[in-house]
Amino acid sequence: MTDKLNSRNVFRYVFEFVAAGFAGWIYEVVTVWVMWHYFDNRGLLHLPIIPIYAVGAFLLLIIIRKKINPVLLFVAAFAITTVFELGASYLLEFIFHKQFWTYETWPLSILDRSSGVSSAIFGIMAVVYFYGLHPLSGKISEKLPKNFCTAFSAAAIAVIGADFVISVRQNLKG
Repeated sequence: MTDKLNSRNVFRYVFEFVAAGFAGWIYEVVTVWVMWHYFDNRGLLHLPIIPIYAVGAFLLLIIIRKKINPVLLFVAAFAITTVFELGASYLLEFIFHKQFWTYETWPLSILDRSSGVSSAIFGIMAVVYFYGLHPLSGKISEKLPKNFCTAFSAAAIAVIGADFVISVRQNLKG
């Protein structure tokens, strides 16, 4: 029973990582398209996944352990993601010696590294994650065969891990 639970939990969080990272990629691509009218494959990876969105979702899941009122969740996520985005921007700049994003032209810009507008969008995304994706992944993981859960998790971890290594190496070179 424990083995079954573990493979399903691994699937659940890999699935959520992929889904949250993909949702972040869609948000970024659409934002660039709407604001500047061109396509830009946003993010660090070659895959259409932006890991910072998945990490942010998991950070919220760790901090906000139980289901809370959506308005309170929005406010908490607004604050937490603002601090997280500011910290992540400085950390990534320290590691890669380049700035991956700027909000210099956005209203309510915070040090050009976050924005009240983006934080509000992240708050909305958090509500969708907590009330939609997280419960859905639990239901999906219980309905799928254990072997599929294991195979999907292993394949996704391998592909994302390889892309991460390749992308980090490329960004460190230049």
